[in-house]
Amino acid sequence: MNRRIAIFALAALAGPVLAQHDHSSQQMQASSMPFGEEWTHQPLLLPRPMRNGSRNAAVLRPRGLDVSEVVVYASGGPSEKRQVAYPVTLEGAAIATAGPMVGNYHWVVARQEDENEVRVASTVWYFSNPGPAPTEMLLMPKHELEIVPQPLPREHGSYRESEKWSFLIRWQGQPLANQALTLETDSGTRTRTTTGADGIATVLFPRDIAPTGGDAGEHAGHGPRRVKFVLSTERNAEGKRYLTAFNTTYSPDPDRERSLGWGAAFGLIGMVAALPLLRRRTATADFSENKNA
Repeated sequence: MNRRIAIFALAALAGPVLAQHDHSSQQMQASSMPFGEEWTHQPLLLPRPMRNGSRNAAVLRPRGLDVSEVVVYASGGPSEKRQVAYPVTLEGAAIATAGPMVGNYHWVVARQEDENEVRVASTVWYFSNPGPAPTEMLLMPKHELEIVPQPLPREHGSYRESEKWSFLIRWQGQPLANQALTLETDSGTRTRTTTGADGIATVLFPRDIAPTGGDAGEHAGHGPRRVKFVLSTERNAEGKRYLTAFNTTYSPDPDRERSLGWGAAFGLIGMVAALPLLRRRTATADFSENKNA
């Protein structure tokens, strides 16, 4: 009898914690369908692993574009190195910093154009050496329709789940109001927001990263897990369709795992604390039964 009561009590205490965990896992699995390489049809610039890692070089592979070069913009270094075109080979485009000791963010663009359409993929690459802030680099117009982070994550930082970030949409160098901006993630989420009068849209990164799996991207094996996302917008003007996309990665919300761990810990503490009370009540009940007998 004592054992049965203890088991029922433990189950009652553990039930809410386990149910919450199962429900969260089911939600994340449902919103994190395996999209593989087809999670988006937007043009992308994706990192390619390098055999010998370098702090001053990287390889980026255009996807959804037929281009012969990518252009890299830097915030510092010699003037002739602040805008450099790199050829695209079968392996991708091997890009480099503006100088041996010039790091921080570099902006990378690939552009495909014909008589009917202009397609642009853009991303940022962070080189770990110190370097000038990317403020001026972001302000400089680079093509007709642009998505500009306002601002970029700080050094060694990243976009994260549940965080809100601002992005400016520019047309011909000027803020574009009432312009739709679409977010797609490698976990399967798709949302849309609209710019205000200042041309800025606020993007909320979803809590959609599964507990395991995902894509570590260019940071595979180093630091927090990263999952790909892309922001895209388009506009018809001057008889052409202009499509531009900005892609990079975001990280899990650290508070999610922390909250789940603490919830489970408190549940276990409650179960342990309840055992003496259950034993005392059972002993009292047995004594009363014997006395009446």
